[in-house]
Amino acid sequence: MSVSLIESARRRGVAVPPEPHTPAVLGELAASIFLHPLRTGRRVPREERYLETARRLTVPTTAGGLAVWEWGAVTAPLVLLVHGWEGHGAQLGALAAPLVAAGFRVQTFDAPGHGESPGDEASVPQIARLLPELTAAAGGELRALLGHSMGAAAAAMSTQYGLKPRGLVLLAPPLSQMERTLRVARRMELAPEVEVEFFAAIERRTGVRPAEANLLNLARRAPCPMLALHDPADTDTSYAEAEKVVAEWREGRLIPCPGRGHYRIMSTPEVVRLAVEFIAALR
Repeated sequence: MSVSLIESARRRGVAVPPEPHTPAVLGELAASIFLHPLRTGRRVPREERYLETARRLTVPTTAGGLAVWEWGAVTAPLVLLVHGWEGHGAQLGALAAPLVAAGFRVQTFDAPGHGESPGDEASVPQIARLLPELTAAAGGELRALLGHSMGAAAAAMSTQYGLKPRGLVLLAPPLSQMERTLRVARRMELAPEVEVEFFAAIERRTGVRPAEANLLNLARRAPCPMLALHDPADTDTSYAEAEKVVAEWREGRLIPCPGRGHYRIMSTPEVVRLAVEFIAALR
């Protein structure tokens, strides 16, 4: 068994199964590690201040009661914010007040296994399937979805599960889950036969093959207008891959945001302004 696999399990608090350690058993263990987020992203004081003006809700879903925060009039059109891997809803709180001022109701939430929400596993397909549940519970008109990183992929993918926003805003979007899957497999130093079982376990547990969770597939049917905002020097998600997605997306636009990085982009005033203007112009 790979030492890196055991160390990854230890760091994430995932139990190592007893022997025999067949490729299928180790592939399942690797999938458990891959799907298990760490709750390390604590809210900073600025994010706590965003939440002080929100209504705290617990919304029942098939993944349990998720922690949700809401701003604005309950009769206003909804903008739902979707955070990224090992993040939390308050990270996108800088958008709340400007969107409310523009006439919208805003909700953000902690995904399963993140922040104040229950659960030990999360994935792009799972979150994508939960977004229709959250918007149905919210009621009213859904105007737009705005997601960061993994949340951007989930927001876009949710259109495959019946959501019909008038527009999407994607901050630092990844091209596909295949990138992260391969990266994690390399880090765990999986033997070839274990890697095969790892991919099979992910598909079984998420309901989607990693290669199918791909924004290019969505871009070719362009479910609605889309704005992407991305730092060309982002080292977590590729700007060049975002260019490929936008090139295929009818009514898609990519705005470079140099110097914003992968995380600061969520609270940069100019990025917030561009996102709010795009959403306000949707018809």
